[in-house]
Amino acid sequence: MRAAFFAILCGGLPLQFFSLGKAHGQEAVADAITVSADRLPTAESAGPFALRSLEAEELRRAPQVRLDDILRAQVPGFSLFRRSSSRVANPTTQGVTLRNFGPSGAGRTLVLLDGIPLNDPFAGYVQWNQLPPATLENVIVTPGGGASLFGNAALAGTIFVTSKREEENSAFVQGLIGNADTNGVTFGATLADKPASFSVWGERFFTGGYPVLQKNQRGSVDNNASSDSDLLQLGSEFLLDENTSLKLQARGFREERGNGTIYTRNETSGTDASVVFTKRFPQVAAELRLTGYAQSRKYSSTFSSVNGARDLEIPALNQYDVPATASGGSIIWAMPLGSRHSLTLGFDARGVEGETNEAFRFVGNEFTRLRNAGGEELFLGLFAEETWKLSPAATIVGGIRIDRWQLSDGSRTETDRASGRVTLRSRFSDRDGFEVNGRLGSTAELTRSVSIRAAAYTGFRVPTLNELYRPFRVGNAVTEANADLQPEQLLGGEAGVDWRPAKAVRLAGTVFLNRLEDAIGNITIGFGPGTFDPGGFIPVGGVLRQRQNIDLVTAPGLELSGEWQVLPTVFLNASY
Repeated sequence: MRAAFFAILCGGLPLQFFSLGKAHGQEAVADAITVSADRLPTAESAGPFALRSLEAEELRRAPQVRLDDILRAQVPGFSLFRRSSSRVANPTTQGVTLRNFGPSGAGRTLVLLDGIPLNDPFAGYVQWNQLPPATLENVIVTPGGGASLFGNAALAGTIFVTSKREEENSAFVQGLIGNADTNGVTFGATLADKPASFSVWGERFFTGGYPVLQKNQRGSVDNNASSDSDLLQLGSEFLLDENTSLKLQARGFREERGNGTIYTRNETSGTDASVVFTKRFPQVAAELRLTGYAQSRKYSSTFSSVNGARDLEIPALNQYDVPATASGGSIIWAMPLGSRHSLTLGFDARGVEGETNEAFRFVGNEFTRLRNAGGEELFLGLFAEETWKLSPAATIVGGIRIDRWQLSDGSRTETDRASGRVTLRSRFSDRDGFEVNGRLGSTAELTRSVSIRAAAYTGFRVPTLNELYRPFRVGNAVTEANADLQPEQLLGGEAGVDWRPAKAVRLAGTVFLNRLEDAIGNITIGFGPGTFDPGGFIPVGGVLRQRQNIDLVTAPGLELSGEWQVLPTVFLNASY
């Protein structure tokens, strides 16, 4: 049904825009297409799809400190699971989605830094302190339609982040000081001595934060939500010959947070390493890119239950060790086919392994139970996409992707802390499946200042290890995991217009409709007091929820944005 509707929706697009493009230039010949094997949107491939690009200068002049705050202010529909800034919010609430498409802790948007996924291997959220704006060259946001090139996790779109790349020797230091005891320093240096270059970026950031409750709601157990973080990134690039390069990158980060009460805190740390080999073939104007990466993450967090007067805090959960790893890579080939066509072919793979180790069931003055839960995921994908320039004024982009996913070694074990007796042991069946997705879009210039576009696409997202296997508790609200969750399925379409009435003015509007089947959400299944399966005992005033698939979520919407450069140093931006 989804495939049939997709075909019907897309069927008229090429014919519609072919006639427009031809009228705009009867005998015109399209410019030659330049290809790149990095899957970054180009002017041609991104044409049919809504896109917002923020360059280094825009990031520099933004008043916000963190990248997620900049995107929230400038990209319509960008949202995290919670409205709080990543400066003070628990990392597990920093999953990102676009077009307000059912925000969740896991997120439904893929975030990449220099082509490497940044989404947490275990839970899918994004650690935004890895992306200091001063170290970035640009950020490209493409809502919707990402799955045909990137597969799992790109269901609601993709955010491409590119590090600064200096051609000459350079260095900078940028300081920050503000209220709420906020201070930080960002630095970078590049030694560009061809055929090799070396770079280092780093950031130190601290904020005393602010209370998460209004003054008349706070009690003696409440304090500020604070953050203390460090980041260091090293990179090198070698030009092996005029058509061959090798890029190496390593990154490490750490963050400690206070979550608003005396007991609740969390810590995260991680290391990444990647290698990118690029080879151009000028005889056929083609490019080959090989990428490999490895990631390691650690997370710990404490949760509590607070009484109504907020003068008594009781520990509820101690996630003392949540390790996760991911590794993967890709092979991408891009080449033009004549002067009007370009083709991108690729294969990618990603393997994930993670678990949670936690203490729960606080009785007397100590935790009495221990829990271990986790598993493994594997993703393999083949994709192809063609860009066809019908004329200088009209372009069609079409892509298809086939994915295989596999869940294995899923388990959950709970033991009595004092005796070591196993109170629960679950081994979940291995599962696997195939997904076929694609996208098709067209764009045409009606005049030199007005262009129109339309696109349709499908996508999917396999539940994270966190959603499948890890329950959690916040106060008296318990949320159970669900190892039987099915992948989410997306069918969407959009149409838009871009208008530049003057060189300094840009206006854009997009209407869209998304249908998400089997959306994963937290569903209430019981109220305390009482004993439930799953969930166990829920106290008076407590609530039991479970992650479940929701049959259908329909999300129609409208995006409007505009930019006016009033003076060389004065810009006005508005979005809705």
